[in-house]
Amino acid sequence: MVYENKLPRDYEQTQTVKADIKLYAASGAVLAIALVLGCVIKGVDQLLNASGVFTLALKLLLTAAIAVLSLFAQEYIKCVAIGKVTGKPARVVREKGTAYVEYRCWLDKRAFMIISFAPAAAICLISLILAFILADKLFWQAYLVFALNFAGMTGDGYTAIVLAKLTGGVRIKNEGLDTLIATEKQYADQRTDP
Repeated sequence: MVYENKLPRDYEQTQTVKADIKLYAASGAVLAIALVLGCVIKGVDQLLNASGVFTLALKLLLTAAIAVLSLFAQEYIKCVAIGKVTGKPARVVREKGTAYVEYRCWLDKRAFMIISFAPAAAICLISLILAFILADKLFWQAYLVFALNFAGMTGDGYTAIVLAKLTGGVRIKNEGLDTLIATEKQYADQRTDP
């Protein structure tokens, strides 16, 4: 894995993948499909099965809190991974109801893919396994963690598709909710603005 503190001279920034309404809509669509799939697999009755309105509200609130905390855990895992890979500090920024990792170096494709997908994939895998091995009454708690984290990978998935179309050297850096992509100057004419 390669990383540089500054963009090398023979690279130039050619694209920015912005977190915009289309990306949020795609993520919402992925979440909706995952939830419908969960309803087909187990039905929603286990989620709504409670001995009263107060118990149901508490159960739904606890389920939502666990799912949201898993999204934040994903960002903290990325933060630690970036620190281990680059030896440089990274931090989690929380704003506007979201969280993202801020770091100051440029990563190559491989490092970016590992750091972007490994934490979310690990959380998805663990929560999906738990959804099917725990008692039926706990299915939705684990499955919602899976669904939210899977939908949360939509932006990184889109960035991966953009990166797959590029040849030559590529460097990637997250700045806030946007992802900057730089290519070697000889390949800069390949850019395809998303």
